[in-house]
Amino acid sequence: MRRVVTLVSKEQAEVGHRFRVVEVPDECRTCRLYPVCMGRLTPGRAYKIVEVRPYMGQRCKITDGEMVPVVVEEAPMIGLVPLNKALEGVVVTFEGECAGCEGCPQQVQVGEKIKIVRVLGRAKCRGGDFAIVEFYALGPPSPSKSGGATASRDPSRAPPSRPLSK
Repeated sequence: MRRVVTLVSKEQAEVGHRFRVVEVPDECRTCRLYPVCMGRLTPGRAYKIVEVRPYMGQRCKITDGEMVPVVVEEAPMIGLVPLNKALEGVVVTFEGECAGCEGCPQQVQVGEKIKIVRVLGRAKCRGGDFAIVEFYALGPPSPSKSGGATASRDPSRAPPSRPLSK
């Protein structure tokens, strides 16, 4: 998946270490290192360190600890999707069908595209059958149909029909 260079504490800087960004503290947003540190990560997503780069003397504004450059890749998330969408390798739109149950994806927005990596099992949510899957979120939701330049589906605006030729 997507790889990005970011900064982590010296204690976390180990290949294979996984971490989740819960939220970005306000103090980070005013730090000069923000664009290469927390600014490159998405809250709610999990990451795995795949490469540790040499320490270059950066220090965290909040903890005053040493910050080490690392290459991370987004780690797959685990959540529930409807059984009819649970096919390995398929990209689907998360519609929020599962909401409020344990295991429902909370780090994904309705309308966001997700790629199913692996089907792990089955679960029930609000009486419906769902699959437990590993998935990657591929990006923010598509623009809404009401705003932006999208094609109109109004039948009165459809081109006139023509008979099919043989």
